[in-house]
Amino acid sequence: MRRRESAPAVAITALLALCAAVVAFPRLGERTGPYGEPAGIRTTLVDGGDLLGVSVTFFVDHLSAVMLLLAAGVGLLVQIYSVAYLAGDARYRAYTTIIQLFLVAMATVVVADNLWMLLVGWEVMGLCSYLLISHHWELGPARAGAVKAFLLTRIGDLGLLVAIFAIGQTFGTYEISEVLSAMASPDAPDGLTWIGLLLVLAVVGKSAQFPLHTWLADAMPGPTPISALIHAATMVAAGVFLVARLYPVLAASAVTMTVLAVIACVTMLLAAMFALTSHDLKRVLAWSTVSQLAYMFAALSVGGYDAGIDHLLSHGAFKALLFLAAGSVAHAVGSTALAELGGLRAVMPWTFATATIGFAALAGVVPTVGFFSKDAVIEAAWHGIGHDAPVAPVVAALVLVVGLVTAVVTVAYAFRTWWKVFFAADPAAAARLAEARSATGRSYEAPPLMVGPLVVLAAASILLSLAMPLHPLTGLVTTVLVAAAGWFTWQTMAAGRDPADLLGPARRAFDRELAMDVAYDRAGTAARGAGDVVVATDRDILGFYPRATAWVAVTLSKGFTKAQSGNAQTYVTVLAVGALLLAGLVVVR
Repeated sequence: MRRRESAPAVAITALLALCAAVVAFPRLGERTGPYGEPAGIRTTLVDGGDLLGVSVTFFVDHLSAVMLLLAAGVGLLVQIYSVAYLAGDARYRAYTTIIQLFLVAMATVVVADNLWMLLVGWEVMGLCSYLLISHHWELGPARAGAVKAFLLTRIGDLGLLVAIFAIGQTFGTYEISEVLSAMASPDAPDGLTWIGLLLVLAVVGKSAQFPLHTWLADAMPGPTPISALIHAATMVAAGVFLVARLYPVLAASAVTMTVLAVIACVTMLLAAMFALTSHDLKRVLAWSTVSQLAYMFAALSVGGYDAGIDHLLSHGAFKALLFLAAGSVAHAVGSTALAELGGLRAVMPWTFATATIGFAALAGVVPTVGFFSKDAVIEAAWHGIGHDAPVAPVVAALVLVVGLVTAVVTVAYAFRTWWKVFFAADPAAAARLAEARSATGRSYEAPPLMVGPLVVLAAASILLSLAMPLHPLTGLVTTVLVAAAGWFTWQTMAAGRDPADLLGPARRAFDRELAMDVAYDRAGTAARGAGDVVVATDRDILGFYPRATAWVAVTLSKGFTKAQSGNAQTYVTVLAVGALLLAGLVVVR
């Protein structure tokens, strides 16, 4: 790829990252919790007044600062990585431009103080994700995945749109800081359940939670760096941000938080099972994203505000690392199918080392950041059982149990995937790799522009743990569970068995991901059938009466038209005949 094509893209993204750092760093550490008066810097560029309440207003606090740094940092690393990954791609210039628009849209979402401005960034992100997922539009799966992502996220976006109208009607303002101030006052409005449920619908679509979760795994035909960006720092992370930003509004309703907790529990365990039985590296990582996002929502639902945000930051680092490592594997081997991989630790040492850190963070192994942030989520659930929480103690207990079970399954699929990619290899796959390596005469290791971001993210996945709190009791429980699950999975893999086989007959159902897309298709077919019935009823029954009236009017009009011949003698004759008939009628009467 020519330097004049890649240098401007990287330079502009670096400038965006610098601007984000300048804005964000002064606000880091200003944690006041979700229930106090909003602490941050509010700037109004355009005051919309009474014009639908639309203003260009920015609000930067600790939460938006963390999200800005995460999006800008991962976005810059993705742009650098893409220089080598997409070398020679004819659509590289459009690709980098859309990434820049994507980052600007995400920044708009996280710093917007006006809900309508937030909605603009929210929708632009949806458009950018559609364009990036379908980057290789000549491939059928890429087109189908982009359309599916666009349609399913639009369902959630409708919930956000209606919620914004409802918030404006309830609070008399569309400014987020004013809404939060109203919630912190003694006169906070009641009856916010429907607003909360509409916001839950919005994040269920955007962050791929049950039952709108199926789009994220099918978005994998897009370029792997885009998967890193969408899964780690933008798009799906926006749903978690929205819940955190409007947290007092949602937490005011126990019904809303209970619904969020149940959705999170179902999603985290279901997605982990899908990851355990998946046969493709990128699809494993996609389902793990769905599961880890559910961890964040679970933490928020039981009152673990800081735990949810910390896990969002933690996940952004190690999931970007894992997807970029998957991109390096695909760049070297030409496939991400687990059956075609194996034994790569010797030929891709940098990718192996960094991916090992990423998988360890995903599994929650000490001392990676994933251990500390996941421990914080478990601690939040444990704390919610015996203390005041937005949900009932039994719901917090459900979150705790499902969270621990999901942690065990996460260790199993993380170890299984790591082993299949870098260690175990069937003889046919090993022979293909050896033949390809001897034919090309080159190392499989990714070029420096791809290895560099891997090293940075691997370092972040360890160093960020210094900023995370440790809870001794739940930390010990988590460590024991991770160690036991890791040892058992290693013993199973070393014996030549797939841990997914332990599911028995249920594995087949999870292999097909419970055929939920088939159910959606059937529901769509039923909806189309119902629509056809409505159309036929409207056409053949309700529409009969206006059509009959129109026919009578047209027929009479034609008769009157024939009577208007323009011949005076005809008119006189008709008048005479009429007069005679009238006279005869009078005589008869």
